[in-house]
Amino acid sequence: AEVTANPGNVEAWTRLGHVYFDTGQVISAIKSYERSLELQPGNPDVWTDLGVMYRRNKQPLKAIEAFERAYSIQPNHATSRINKGIVLLYDLNKPEETIAVWEELLAINPATTMPNNTSLQDAINEIKAQIKTNKQ
Repeated sequence: AEVTANPGNVEAWTRLGHVYFDTGQVISAIKSYERSLELQPGNPDVWTDLGVMYRRNKQPLKAIEAFERAYSIQPNHATSRINKGIVLLYDLNKPEETIAVWEELLAINPATTMPNNTSLQDAINEIKAQIKTNKQ
């Protein structure tokens, strides 16, 4: 109702996107986040949420673009960099690129942890070990 009454209300579009995000309505979330970003393009959190929705919609390249936009706005935005690595690793099978993205993040913040609370360095080491095993 709020976005209908006030179509220029950025917060309302963002909140609507979050509702759709949380209820698994991917296309509606994408549309809501895109509208929010049309009105106010400088929010790295909304860019990151949009990227997650693109990933869920099987659009990994658009997801990466959204994550890159997020951390171009806020270079220390860990969530967007972690998510970019996840898409590179699991959707595009590019473990070396994942390592590069995550090592950039470690240079910014060595204490970064993954969503499961393991250290980012441990996650990188695990990927490196997997690459080594695959080469043998």
